[in-house]
Amino acid sequence: MTADRLLLLLLRLNAAVLLLAAPCALLPFAWMDAVHRDALGLGSLADLPITRYMARSLSLVYAMHGAVVLFVTLQWPRLRFAVPYLAGLHVVFGCAMLAVDLDAGLPWWWVAGEGPSLVAFALVVLAVYRRANASSAVASQGPANSP
Repeated sequence: MTADRLLLLLLRLNAAVLLLAAPCALLPFAWMDAVHRDALGLGSLADLPITRYMARSLSLVYAMHGAVVLFVTLQWPRLRFAVPYLAGLHVVFGCAMLAVDLDAGLPWWWVAGEGPSLVAFALVVLAVYRRANASSAVASQGPANSP
């Protein structure tokens, strides 16, 4: 598998995971509360208008980001140049989420799993992007100067 193909697959995987947030915006509040309380062990989810708004709008923002990443992959030859920008956004977002998670007092496993994993994924994407660029530069040079 070429580095460019791996890069495309990584971004499509990223888009697919992000797009999974779309249906979550439609979940009944009781289901959100059950996940928050029982599955995550974080207690009851406050049934307030702002909580409902934030939970749903966050899901929609994640899904919108996934749609943008998917669009880049569907226009790969034309939009491939945007990959470092998207990866940079992931690094900034991951660092910001680490700060938010720490401030919110979330469990250690949440804090360790969210921000740092976003940053790590973005760094992998950047590394594969650089490798793909290096491979394409070598391929475009053709054979060495031969007589």
